[in-house]
Amino acid sequence: MAPLLPALLLPALLLLASCAKPLPKPPAVVPPPPPQAAAERPTLHANWSFQTAADACLASAAAGHARLLVAVRRKQPIRLRMTLPERASGRPVARFHGPAGAWSVPGRPGGAHEIVFTLGRDLDSLSRVLMLLSGGELDLQSPENNLPILNLSASGSGGQRWFGCARGLVI
Repeated sequence: MAPLLPALLLPALLLLASCAKPLPKPPAVVPPPPPQAAAERPTLHANWSFQTAADACLASAAAGHARLLVAVRRKQPIRLRMTLPERASGRPVARFHGPAGAWSVPGRPGGAHEIVFTLGRDLDSLSRVLMLLSGGELDLQSPENNLPILNLSASGSGGQRWFGCARGLVI
């Protein structure tokens, strides 16, 4: 009788296996949505203008409603003041890169539509200003705002004359 038991059990097990409920399907895996693309930041093309006086040298690069003012005054640090069409907030950083070099400096809001970047009153700061005058991109970065990128043209002979004034006030 022992050999007969496995022979009877096998068909019974197969019959039971075919009656069992199928396993549930695993839940569908939904891929996460693609990351949102950052809003495109405008690139503004700016041209230079210059003013000199006995105690101050001012260089301005304007593009539409945006303007960069470089102020070199006797016995004061060099300041870059950026006026923007939109409200500025947070802790912005100016990152410059051009054919003469690259640098970055943190800034602070200077008014509803202004950011102020304070440089020193030394040769390193003058070299940063000279790089700006050589042309390149001033990328204004802020976690709270979609600030523009300012594309600065080379300042030419007017910028060279202005830099002579600025150098005379700093050195």
